[in-house]
Amino acid sequence: MDKDSFQAVATTAAVGLGLAGIAMYAIGQRKAKTGREPWNPKTDLTEYDYIIVGGGTCGSVLAARLTEQDPSVSVLILEAGEDRDKSWAVKVPFLIFLMYNSKKHMWGLMSEPQVHANNRILKQVRGKMLGGSSSMSGMMYTRGPKEDYDYWAKEVGDQSWSYKEVLPYFKKSECFHDPSLPADHPLGPRTSRVYQPEYDTFESEYHGTEGPWKVAFHNLYKSAEGFIRANKAMGIRHNPDPNGESILGVCRIQNFIQTNGYRSSSSIAFLGDPKVVPGGGDRGTIRIATKVHVERLLLEKRNGVQTAIGVVFRDERNVLHKVRAKREVLLCAGVFHTPVLLLSSGIGHQIHESIPVVHPLSGVGQNLSDHAGCGIMFKPASESDCHTLHTHLSLKELAKAVYNFVCRGTGPLVSSLAETVTFLRLEDMAPEFVAREKAAGTWQDLSSGPNSPHIELMFSPCYFKASMDGPFPMDSYYAVTPVILNPASRGSVGAKLQPNSAKKGQDELRFDPVVDPNIYSDPFDMRVMKESIRFLRKLAKHMELDPGLGGKEWYPTEAVASNEDDEALEQVIRENTATFFHACGTCKMGPAGDPTTVVNHRLRVHGMDRLRIIDTSIIPKVVAGHTCAAAVMIAEKAADMIREDNTKMSSKEE
Repeated sequence: MDKDSFQAVATTAAVGLGLAGIAMYAIGQRKAKTGREPWNPKTDLTEYDYIIVGGGTCGSVLAARLTEQDPSVSVLILEAGEDRDKSWAVKVPFLIFLMYNSKKHMWGLMSEPQVHANNRILKQVRGKMLGGSSSMSGMMYTRGPKEDYDYWAKEVGDQSWSYKEVLPYFKKSECFHDPSLPADHPLGPRTSRVYQPEYDTFESEYHGTEGPWKVAFHNLYKSAEGFIRANKAMGIRHNPDPNGESILGVCRIQNFIQTNGYRSSSSIAFLGDPKVVPGGGDRGTIRIATKVHVERLLLEKRNGVQTAIGVVFRDERNVLHKVRAKREVLLCAGVFHTPVLLLSSGIGHQIHESIPVVHPLSGVGQNLSDHAGCGIMFKPASESDCHTLHTHLSLKELAKAVYNFVCRGTGPLVSSLAETVTFLRLEDMAPEFVAREKAAGTWQDLSSGPNSPHIELMFSPCYFKASMDGPFPMDSYYAVTPVILNPASRGSVGAKLQPNSAKKGQDELRFDPVVDPNIYSDPFDMRVMKESIRFLRKLAKHMELDPGLGGKEWYPTEAVASNEDDEALEQVIRENTATFFHACGTCKMGPAGDPTTVVNHRLRVHGMDRLRIIDTSIIPKVVAGHTCAAAVMIAEKAADMIREDNTKMSSKEE
């Protein structure tokens, strides 16, 4: 190459690199303005009105609500994961199975060996991304029985937590789509799915239609319809709406899925509108810092009271930063990480010699409660008659499923794979068992009242293990999983030093959760699970006769563990039970005089200032349903309480 040619190439390259640099800079600047990116110490503020630790289910709702009515408000969300709202694994409901072992989407938490479950170590699935667990869960929208909320109100001494008072918050968040409306109606369906009056009915007075969170009926497997028919044949009532007057009976599940078939996580629903993040105009501003890990709270004693003034966190480059809150620090880190953050800040009990306890609270990390379930597998007699997941996995059927999803917003790719459930009380399932327990003085009715279920039977049109462990046989199966909704057993969450964490200096210490669900530690739970399986086997006789189901028990079978063989049945349960990712209670709400509680009825940490907890860790007793709807309600209510309290405080200061 001659000199002139070389110079021409060099000049072209320099110009190209320069233009590329300008383009990259412009892209970077444009990205920075979205408010959804890793922390940038050069441009980010060091003080915000509210700091929200955790951009999960509750954090997303809280940020959106705190900024919607006050353009002067600034909110910082510190999220350990990334913004995955545009990921296909998040958007497509069927792809939930891709996330359960994904380090990009999950925390990867495991339990301590479960002494009463053959020392097995169980997955503790929690979303690590914007939207949190609402971005990876089964999208089942059930609020739980009314009586659960009345129980909360009584326990905390505040009627504002009763069902009558929290129902408006459930409705406020919800945009329920009536499938009976025509396609041209503003609230009508946006897909070509066929309206099924028998299964698509609901009680409109219990639902909202103006909120951002999309809730609707979607796919229904033919086998799931068969499960409903089998329940009815056994005398169990068909409940058209488990979120209506009563939760009891066999019911079609409503899902938080958009009308185009995509998931409606809390981040998509509440933060997805481009007007919300970063905000401005008639809204406050939201800064979402992703890939940051909050190490501890910044505390200061003011007028003799421990006060939260900010947080210490590490960015993605492992650089330590401090940021302050002008008004409050709001913990939305979840049932496992919220207590760890308190403990690592000296709130609770001592976990390391370098961290003095500045605010003792014995309830931090205690009272862990979760639903436990044990899947029973069935093999259909005919694949052609019983529609299961396997039916749709052939190349021909899969291509059709993809087409229906992309072009129509329908089909099995819109399925949460748990489309029908039965909520039952033990008195109706096993009256002889209840009588025996009462006679022996060992009966425990831990439900919140006579209209609250003890057990959920969850139907899945596929091979299903609650533990989410493989291998999964490629053949047609369906599963029914009895789930204990009011467990007597209680566990705990502690904190352990990360292996690569320094051994001295508070700012260098980093902790991980130590999760011990302690399932079956109370023998009553084991007895309830055995009775649930015995009842399921009675129901299976009707399932076998239904033309859309058929088939018989494939695992464990009565030959392996008969109803009469207590020991064998117990062994199957201990080997196959897993928790159902509905953990609650580790920072329990209740009066200050109760040593098991951590926050009061206004969600303030007992004895502290400017620190609240807004996530499922505050729930006194796990709801007898699925917990995502309750989490969103808590955040909706918390936003109103925070605004009310800060308005009062501002008035006093004036």
